[in-house]
Amino acid sequence: MSSQFSSGEILSIVVAWIVLSVAITYRNLVGLLIGTGGLDAVIAGFVAAATGFILHEMGHKYVAIRRGYLAHFRLWIWGLVLTISIVTLSGGGLVFGAPGAVYIAPVAVKFYGYDSGREIGDPEKDNMIISAAGPGINLAFAISFLLLWLSVPAGFLSTVATYGLLLNVGLGSFNMLPVSLLDGAKIFRKSVPIGLGVALPLWAMFIIFNFFR
Repeated sequence: MSSQFSSGEILSIVVAWIVLSVAITYRNLVGLLIGTGGLDAVIAGFVAAATGFILHEMGHKYVAIRRGYLAHFRLWIWGLVLTISIVTLSGGGLVFGAPGAVYIAPVAVKFYGYDSGREIGDPEKDNMIISAAGPGINLAFAISFLLLWLSVPAGFLSTVATYGLLLNVGLGSFNMLPVSLLDGAKIFRKSVPIGLGVALPLWAMFIIFNFFR
């Protein structure tokens, strides 16, 4: 089996990760430059972006491939520009995180050197499962980071847990909204119970940690 990544795709993933990580740690990075910030928060932000965004997108990619589709991550240039511009102009107070996404097509993947071994069946069911992979990963990491946050004292690991928890909950909650083009719309359209099973824990954690913490 050859690489499941197209030419330049890994570079695109790395660029998206770095841009989003810089955006969510902008104030800490500025603080480092002027000698008032700490490195812990910057590292935590990069870890959070890797789990909350990159692994979310890779979840979509690998589940799509397993179900017989071609899936590649592509940078969204305007998204990169907006992410950088908004965080810079707001001084780190507002983050717009959409540097890229996985694009999926129902084509003959054998042509590209890898084969899922599965014929495409029910496209709507496939779409639901592929869509659920991303927020599902966010939910799994949110729970993991929550358990870490509850079990360690204040310090580096606590900072990593906080960033990881909040970013995974935030991105997962947003993506599970039943709004056109978002994962939630595709999931709820096929199965309300599955949609609620993923969405409710994320929405509950979002409300608790953003309004009652």
